[in-house]
Amino acid sequence: MSATETQLPLFTPYQLATWTGGTWEGSPIPVCGISNNGQKIPAGALYVALQGERLDGHEFIAQAAEHGAAAAMVRRDWHGRTALPLLRVDDTRMALTAAASGYRRTWKTFVAGVTGSVGKTTTKELIAAFFRAAGTTAATAGNLNNDIGLPLSLLATPADTQRGIFELGSNHPGEINTLCRVLQPDASVVTAVGPVHIEHFGTEEAIASEKADLLRAVPAGGFVVLDADSVHFAYLRQQPDARVVTVSLVREDVDYFGRVLDVWTGEVEICERASGRTARLRTGLSGRHHGTNLLLAVGMAREAGIPWEALPLALQKLQLPPMRWQKIEANGLTVINDAYNANPPAMIGALQTFAELPGNLRRVVVLGDMLELGAAEEVLHREVGRAFAGGRWQGLVCVGRRSRWIADEAVEAGYPVAQIRHYADAAAAAADTAAWVHPGAAILLKASRGIGLERVAAALTGQSVAGH
Repeated sequence: MSATETQLPLFTPYQLATWTGGTWEGSPIPVCGISNNGQKIPAGALYVALQGERLDGHEFIAQAAEHGAAAAMVRRDWHGRTALPLLRVDDTRMALTAAASGYRRTWKTFVAGVTGSVGKTTTKELIAAFFRAAGTTAATAGNLNNDIGLPLSLLATPADTQRGIFELGSNHPGEINTLCRVLQPDASVVTAVGPVHIEHFGTEEAIASEKADLLRAVPAGGFVVLDADSVHFAYLRQQPDARVVTVSLVREDVDYFGRVLDVWTGEVEICERASGRTARLRTGLSGRHHGTNLLLAVGMAREAGIPWEALPLALQKLQLPPMRWQKIEANGLTVINDAYNANPPAMIGALQTFAELPGNLRRVVVLGDMLELGAAEEVLHREVGRAFAGGRWQGLVCVGRRSRWIADEAVEAGYPVAQIRHYADAAAAAADTAAWVHPGAAILLKASRGIGLERVAAALTGQSVAGH
C-alpha cells in the first residue's frame, strides 16, 4: 500500500514541539496524521499552513477546522483567529521537514530511496509491488517527491512498517542532498540520468552529481543498485561508501543480468549471479528501458530479502499512475498516452518502443514541447526530430512552440512535410486531430506535463483521461 493508504500514525504534542522547535498555544491533543490540504484533511490531523508562490495556507485554517483538523501548525507571526490549538514555528515548510526527519529517526523500517532523470516513478512502483509481497510496505504516492511530498509521505507511514520505498526528485542543485537528510536511506537506486531540468544544472554531468547525492547518503552497511549500461555508471559507482549491486541488459559480469524476450509485453529473463537462479518475469510495460527498470527493482528486492517466488505474483498486482504508457482502446483506435512527462531520452525511447507495436496499424505520433531544457532546448528538440525521421510513421502532430523544431528537423532528415501538422496548444490539437485520425490507427502521445496532451487523448477516445 502507499504511505497515504496506511493507518495514519499518532503524534503527541510533545513530539511535534520537540521535532519542530515549535511552541504550543491552546490545549493541544495528540493528532492522527499531518496534512497541508485544508479541504481533504483527515479528521483529527494536524494542518500545516504552508506559504506558496500563489497561495498562503494560513488562509485555509478555518477550512481545515471545518473538515476536522485537530490542530494547526502556523508561523509565529500569524495573527489570525481560530479555535484550533496552534503549534507556532519559525517557518512551517522547514518545520514540516524537521518533523519528518525526527519521526524517521524513530523507525526500525528498512528504507530505500530512488531517484533519476527517467523512470524513477515506474521503478519505485515495481519495487513497492515486490516489497508488498513480503510484508507491510510504505511508498511515495504518485510522484510526491519534493521537499513537501517526501516529508508528508514519511509522516503518513506507521513506524512499524517493515519496508519503505520513497522517490526523490530534483529541479535545482542541492535538493537531493536536502531530501536525503530527511529520508536517511538504508539503500538506494538511481535510474537513467539525462538532460532533465538541465536549465538549472548546466550540464548532464552536474545532473549525475545531483542524483549521486542519494548514493552518498547510504551508510557503508547498506547497498545501492546501479545500471551498468548507463553512460554515467563509471562515475556513479565511485560515489557510495555502500556496497554496489549491478544490473545490465548487455553485460553478463553483473549481479543481475537480463535478456528482454518480448519488448511489447515486457517479458524479461533475469539471472542472479550469486545464486545462479534464472526466472522469467513479465511486467506488461512496453519498451527495452522498462527491462532496465525491472532489473533495478529486482536487484533492490532481492538484496532486501524478497524471495524469488514472490516476484511473479507481485507483478500481477502492479498498477502504475495514469499517463505512463497508458494503453486505451476506443473508437477503433489504440491510443498510448505517455504524456505525463518528457525529456529527450524518454521521448526517443518511446518512439523506439512504439515502432515495435505489433500489427500493421497506421502509426501516428503526437509530440509536444519538452520543458525546462534551458539554452539547449532547440538542440535537444531537433535531436528528437532526427530520431523521429528514422521511423515508419504515417503522421506527425506537433503541439507547442518548441515542437516546431522537432518538425523542422524531421523534414531536414527526409520526413515528408505533407504528413506533419502543427498546433499552438493541446486544445487546438484535440479539436482537429480526432476529426482526421481514422479507426485502425495507433497514436502515441508524448510531451511534458505542462502541455496537457491528455486533452488529445480524451478527444480521440471519448473518455476522460486523468493525469496527476
